[in-house]
Amino acid sequence: MKSKKSVCESKNFDALFKMHSRTLRNYIYYKCGDANLAEDLVQEAYIKLWNNCNKIPFSNALFFLKRVANNAFLNVVKHQKIVLQHEQTKKSEVDVQSPEFLFEEKEFLQKLENAIASLSEKQREVFLLNRIDKKTYSEIAIFLNISKKAVEKRMHNALKVLRKEIGDI
Repeated sequence: MKSKKSVCESKNFDALFKMHSRTLRNYIYYKCGDANLAEDLVQEAYIKLWNNCNKIPFSNALFFLKRVANNAFLNVVKHQKIVLQHEQTKKSEVDVQSPEFLFEEKEFLQKLENAIASLSEKQREVFLLNRIDKKTYSEIAIFLNISKKAVEKRMHNALKVLRKEIGDI
């Protein structure tokens, strides 16, 4: 007789952590724009999962983690407008690019950041999961618990907004 996987078994819990923690952290990061906060919220979600491991079936663990982390985020960041922060690329010691190019690049990055921030939360999630995390539409659909068609529609609308704001991308 084969028993079902239990979240309470440390090997299963570790496997869940290794499999989903990075994506879950990025998911929350895209919502709040704060990597440290995202890390903390994901850790809290895993602690809650461990504390409730007898109540959560293994097959529902990802949904539980996502819901707990999202709810924790909503409690911390109520009604704040989400602004994404982009890390500055490391500049070489000797910068051979022209000042005009550097200015235009900085201007474009600011325009891009503002355009991404202007997307609806759902569009931004799909766009960043696809373009930054390189997740396929199918993977995003599973992760967000929506249909692949919904992912496609959100991406289409996100790209439409971005094209309008900054031109073809």
